[in-house]
Amino acid sequence: MDSLKAKSLANELNELACKGCTEGWLEKHDGLLDPIQEIIECGSLGFITPERQERLINEVKEIKAKN
Repeated sequence: MDSLKAKSLANELNELACKGCTEGWLEKHDGLLDPIQEIIECGSLGFITPERQERLINEVKEIKAKN
């Protein structure tokens, strides 16, 4: 993922305030890339905090397990 795309995605991820918001983001997700991998990449580039990265990954895993 290039830096510009990661920055744009990070802006979206930083706005996800709750598990319901994350679920909505997943519903809109294009499915071309793994959402967990995208979160990890944004975190590794420093665009989201480690705490947010961990929370979002956990929420995505919970939502996917439920479906």
